[in-house]
Amino acid sequence: MLFMSVLLVSMITSSSLVGISKFTYGAYVKAPQAPNGPTVEDDRLKVEKVVDGLNAPTSMAFLGPNDILVTEKETGKVMRVLDGQLQDEPALDVNVATSIERGLLGIAISKQTDGKIYVFTSYTESGNNEDGSDVTGKIDPAGNRLYRYEYVNGHLENPVLLLDLPAIPDNGRGEHNGGKIRIGPDNNIYYVIGEVGGHRTQAQNTANGPEPNGLGGVLRITQDGQIVDDPIFGDSLPLSLYYAMGIRNSFGIDFDPVTGNLWDTENGPFTGDEINLVYPGFNSGWALIQGPSYDDLLGNGAGPDELVMFGKSSYSEPKLTWITPIGITALKFMNSDKMGKEYQNDMFVGDINNGLLYRFILNNARDDLSATNTNSTDTNPLSDKEINDPRENQPLVFGQGFGGITDIEVGPDGYLYVLSYTGTLFKIVPSTNNMTADESLGNNSQENISAQENGDDQNPTPPNGSNSVIIMGLKGDKSYSPNPITVERGQTITWYNGDTISHTVTSGHDNEGDSGQAFDSKAIIPNQYYSLTFDNSGTYPYYCFYHPSMVGEIIVN
Repeated sequence: MLFMSVLLVSMITSSSLVGISKFTYGAYVKAPQAPNGPTVEDDRLKVEKVVDGLNAPTSMAFLGPNDILVTEKETGKVMRVLDGQLQDEPALDVNVATSIERGLLGIAISKQTDGKIYVFTSYTESGNNEDGSDVTGKIDPAGNRLYRYEYVNGHLENPVLLLDLPAIPDNGRGEHNGGKIRIGPDNNIYYVIGEVGGHRTQAQNTANGPEPNGLGGVLRITQDGQIVDDPIFGDSLPLSLYYAMGIRNSFGIDFDPVTGNLWDTENGPFTGDEINLVYPGFNSGWALIQGPSYDDLLGNGAGPDELVMFGKSSYSEPKLTWITPIGITALKFMNSDKMGKEYQNDMFVGDINNGLLYRFILNNARDDLSATNTNSTDTNPLSDKEINDPRENQPLVFGQGFGGITDIEVGPDGYLYVLSYTGTLFKIVPSTNNMTADESLGNNSQENISAQENGDDQNPTPPNGSNSVIIMGLKGDKSYSPNPITVERGQTITWYNGDTISHTVTSGHDNEGDSGQAFDSKAIIPNQYYSLTFDNSGTYPYYCFYHPSMVGEIIVN
């Protein structure tokens, strides 16, 4: 549930409910930044802001030290961040469809031996050369496309269309376009795309469905757009493009710098976010299996024997599953010791719902996640390969407060960079000022927003006279306490999130047409609150958009 253009709620919101339809309801909600900025668990490290002012950024790639290209989902622009300054002129501006998860989504850079710099971008191309026309004019997009450009004097030139894939959904929505791009150890292009709005072909393990159409998998081609030798799933197009299939929706892929193995993140529907080891021929199981096959999270009784297999394909279980989705996004291996040797070659993962950065250690064979994690002595979250309760997240959390994370990269300086959908790019560095002048990103980047300087107490003080409701977590009609809550006209209610993950206060009931129209907090991250004043009498049911089983009721006399 990612990358939709919505108004992000501030961490402390106070509004007056004077009538219906005052608030705009977003179909997908994302974590805002913490009021005092992001922090990390290791007090030897701090978070610095590199730049802000980006418009719904989705991916980044480094041209060189202190020189970064960043894609903007909604504008179709590739922006350049040079020495900590956002440049006025974009390196590229293309026309994109923008509904839900459509837009300018991925970028990767490959420097050639002849001095050329190739820049690969993926985006949902507009159907009429206007940004957002699929939303404003209901114009179908032209396609999900992968292009190669040459970087010349600050601009991307000489476009070459490498892949042209369907973008028109079967379900009328614009989600699951994926879009992340990586250059593999073999120097080929690896591009992940979801099933794009409910497509059900044989690549989604629908045995009697249409033949695969290039959606729902990791695709592999040469940098010139040619088929790689020795195709895995079959010799004919589009089977020859697939490196993996059966993938519902992914926003994170990366190669292990030690083994060269590919790993991914995958978003489940109402359950089953995953981390997977993606070997050649991997079938992730969607749309029959999500999460461990033995759990039957989708409730259809399907098992690995019922999957559709081509060529050398096979199924394997996820390396980790979140039973309650977190909106898992970026994945990156820390191929540097600049944050400390204990972090070198570890896996870092982000999410969109909570703004959390997770750290994972691999086992000795580097084919699984280790059951021990030095963030905590609590090893239970990895022992059964499942996060069954959101509180099991905590030992895995390395950082928090970033806002919805869309990309994670390691820069040429060896530090970890974290891109937030809220428009800010951060990096994690040693807390002591031991960087050389050559490593500095300029004056803007040296704004330290660590807890050490700003204070780590982010607990709010509710408005005077407010009626308090504590968000308790996934507890059905006991999720909000007290429930129901009764107030008089003109009084304010403040909801405080006492859980470890984000929740919302959204009017109505799940899947109703007017849900969220009366009020919608968007994401309330842990330890923050949302306030609302009620001026009209009535009864107002509400729920959590992320977790619809969480329900409450407001009675205004």
